[in-house]
Amino acid sequence: MDDQEEVFNFAKDEYERNESHDKVIGPMVCCYSLSFDSNISEESYKGFLYFKRNGKPIPVTFVKVDGVDGKDAASRAELIFHTTYGVSDDVVLRPRRHLFIKQKHFAKIPDDIEMRKGVWCVCYDRFEPLDKVKLPIRTPDDRPEDFWRISIRNLIHGVRNIHAEGLYHGGLNELSNFVFVDEMLKIINIERSLADLSTTREQNERKKKDIIDLRTMLDSWFKKILGSNYLWEECNSFLKFFDHAEHLNYHNFVEKLASHPFLLSSEERMGMFASYYRKCYQVNTRQDVEDAFESSDFDKFKSWNRIEVLGSMDKFMKEVYDNHYGTYSGNVVDLLSYLRNLYSHYHQSNALAVNIVDVDRGVQKLFAGFLELLHQHLCIDP
Repeated sequence: MDDQEEVFNFAKDEYERNESHDKVIGPMVCCYSLSFDSNISEESYKGFLYFKRNGKPIPVTFVKVDGVDGKDAASRAELIFHTTYGVSDDVVLRPRRHLFIKQKHFAKIPDDIEMRKGVWCVCYDRFEPLDKVKLPIRTPDDRPEDFWRISIRNLIHGVRNIHAEGLYHGGLNELSNFVFVDEMLKIINIERSLADLSTTREQNERKKKDIIDLRTMLDSWFKKILGSNYLWEECNSFLKFFDHAEHLNYHNFVEKLASHPFLLSSEERMGMFASYYRKCYQVNTRQDVEDAFESSDFDKFKSWNRIEVLGSMDKFMKEVYDNHYGTYSGNVVDLLSYLRNLYSHYHQSNALAVNIVDVDRGVQKLFAGFLELLHQHLCIDP
């Protein structure tokens, strides 16, 4: 309690020294409680805050802070508290306070255990560590569940916003820096400033590394949850796209990563075909499209309208194809044209009562990987 007693004394002194008629100074005191296991070294502790006797307890989690790289635990806890608290983004869990926690003497508890020596913690609203979350990740048709699709996009944009405030994390490859609270995935424990780096180049490298660290974390997390079922082509395509960081400037990399097909809804995915088709006829992007389609990556989509492919189309897809029969050759541009028409007919023909998810699923079944290739080849800086 020595550390807290100093806070009490500080508040008392400030209150008594206040001579200003328009300034209010007073103490804010709370009681905390938590449970710990004296047999293990824990990374966090579930507990409560109390602001009055017999008051309603507020559930919180105390995250232990250790000293690293010559910086003591007390300094780190204070830095993490102030830095993380100052970030105004929904993807960041803002802490309540930092404090020193120490168990009082009990004859049955050895004095040399961690909690008897005391630990520095940062206190957050109660959360579940990411490795305790058991929400399903993958749909039966190999798409990410909506929660993860939206959460990953939010994380990418959230990290960008952390950087915009002059900060970087430096530990986003570790699962312990991600938590689940209020049905959202959030980041904790920010403590580094871009201003501490000497050059703009170093700052950009650090920002990119934060984004790439997200890939490392997601890869580790998916492997842990899916195990032997981790052979997931769409997910692998998304994770491999991180490798294009070295070819893109930071801004474009973040935006293109967040718009990767893996993270889009069925409506958004189908709409991308229309967007890419427009590029075929825009003066400033036409050559980019032509150059992309010359890549051998698209070879498997040449002769896309073979008899066996047409025979595998569902009723809606075949009707759209037949509406334009004779105008489609087997080249890649015509495949893009067909998929654009498919999207347009979906919105124009309400009488068909076709679900956009089913349309997207049919496209993925017959032309798997085509949208991802478009995104990859048309998103790399020239």
